[in-house]
Amino acid sequence: ELSKCAVAAYNAMLVAAASISAGKTNTDVTKAVDRVAKAYGVTPISSVRMHQMKRYVLDGVKEVALKEPMPDDPEEEKVPDCTFEQAEVYAVDVAMSTGDGKARPGTLRTTVYKRNVEQQYLLKVKASRQVLAEVDKRFPTLPFTMRHLNDVRSAKLGISECVNHGLLTPYPSLHEYSGKVAHFKCTVLLLPSGTTRVTGLSIPEYFKTDAQPDEETQKILTEIADAEAKKAAKKAAKKKNKKKKK
Repeated sequence: ELSKCAVAAYNAMLVAAASISAGKTNTDVTKAVDRVAKAYGVTPISSVRMHQMKRYVLDGVKEVALKEPMPDDPEEEKVPDCTFEQAEVYAVDVAMSTGDGKARPGTLRTTVYKRNVEQQYLLKVKASRQVLAEVDKRFPTLPFTMRHLNDVRSAKLGISECVNHGLLTPYPSLHEYSGKVAHFKCTVLLLPSGTTRVTGLSIPEYFKTDAQPDEETQKILTEIADAEAKKAAKKAAKKKNKKKKK
């Protein structure tokens, strides 16, 4: 069951990365991910989003949902439509579940936060001003954990006001209690030559399943595999030529 979920999540990540190209919309990507999920009989985690990335901004304005929100579910928010453009960067983030796909807050206390550089507010509490000053100095752009702060006790008092006014974004621990979860990520660049995947790990070989993707998904996966094989052959040939010259 976990193997099937892992294969589905990985293939959905590959298809989503290939679908993010200049001129296409976030709706196109959502439909592609949903198609893969249905073929494998798993459910996308509704709270997971893919984001545009910019310098100092991990979660940009443009977002991609893994699934369309259900009309009768007030917890799910509709992601604004957007069109991808050349010279943009996106974090492709795909999580699949064998359950209902709804991640809920766990019992663990939130300890990871990130500075929201686009938000400003004059804080009232001294402890809040102190923790924000330290964050601005030491962690101005990337997420941090509470234990990295100099005075954790004081930070616990001041962190709430920072979060309430949008100065810090919390990263809570979420749990999917109804099934097993698989999660894969990568980064893509929208270049003039096309979309290029620059980060992301391969799926471990021990994840195998008899379930097969739909015809359209299989076609995209075959094209990706062929392109990677050509790239690997070209790299090997280049390396061989360098050795000959030596």
